[in-house]
Amino acid sequence: MELSQAPGGLSSDIGAILYNPVVNWAIALIYLLWGPALVIYLIFKLIGFRGYMSLFRYAGGSSFLYRLDPRVKILMSIVVTTVAAITVWWISAIIFAAVMALYAFTTNVREKMKIVIPLVLASFIGTAWAQSMIAPYSYLVFDFGEVHFLYAFPPALSALGITEANGTAYVPFLGYVESPTGLTLEGFIYGLQITFRSVAAVASGLLLIFTTQPSDILTSLEKSGLPVELGFALLLAVSSVPKVLEASMTTLNALKARGVEFRPRSGNPFVALAALGSSIRYALLALVTIVILTLKDAVQIAVAAEIRGFRASRRRTYYRDMKMKRMDYIGVALLLALLALGIYLSGVPGLGAVPYNP
Repeated sequence: MELSQAPGGLSSDIGAILYNPVVNWAIALIYLLWGPALVIYLIFKLIGFRGYMSLFRYAGGSSFLYRLDPRVKILMSIVVTTVAAITVWWISAIIFAAVMALYAFTTNVREKMKIVIPLVLASFIGTAWAQSMIAPYSYLVFDFGEVHFLYAFPPALSALGITEANGTAYVPFLGYVESPTGLTLEGFIYGLQITFRSVAAVASGLLLIFTTQPSDILTSLEKSGLPVELGFALLLAVSSVPKVLEASMTTLNALKARGVEFRPRSGNPFVALAALGSSIRYALLALVTIVILTLKDAVQIAVAAEIRGFRASRRRTYYRDMKMKRMDYIGVALLLALLALGIYLSGVPGLGAVPYNP
């Protein structure tokens, strides 16, 4: 990174502080770590174990969403994901807003928003954080015409795929720099834009989980041609999540009741470090207990499936037979129309998807 022109006065003093090698590396490393840390914090602090447990537990309702055939809602998730992926970002934003509006027809809307909003917020923060420093410079120039750097990282980080300018670019408090590597404003905006694609898919998928019994999802998948063994495995994977979380809560609460502290509280760094080591040791012991409890549940499920004659016959019968109704056919027609419109718009200049950096 070669400085070709530096600003003077106060800006020069600030630049000398920010781009001191030690400070520069410290800021770069902190920024590299804060994104994942904030996403994890949002997911586990705002949602928590109980939130995740409710995420995989069905609560019935009486609105049209609960009466729709599960196959229609599965088709909705597929169509929303497809259209969001092949069209420009603001169309994805409209679809996302429309899917979020459907949550008004679910039961306990406030409780569901406590789960959906943190997941959506974490998606925006995580993607914007990542794209602000890894979005390819050529993509940004193609999409925005010009690129504004916010901060320059040490050039060595370009080996990690950090955005690097092709030529001279201006960096605040530093001046014009030859091929700087660092954060860009357009990368941040680009990350916010493409996040609408993923959150639209996430919102539609969660809507399917919130409004459909797991057994109905399994039945609809089987009737759609999915092998019963695979569908049963998927259903068990989903239904096992609350049990694993419940076992985790029980184990951790038992350790806390016995005086185990997982958060070092001492101001002495040596004592805090020793307490942290003890916390890690107890966490590993708790993990062993959780695995044992999970395996016991798996054995019980296997015995129950064997007693009920699972896979005893290839011809299966169902307690509740699913049949498409007029409302379901209307939903399918609307979704197919949306898919056709999305395919058409994807070919219109300016409305198709821009280059995407995963």
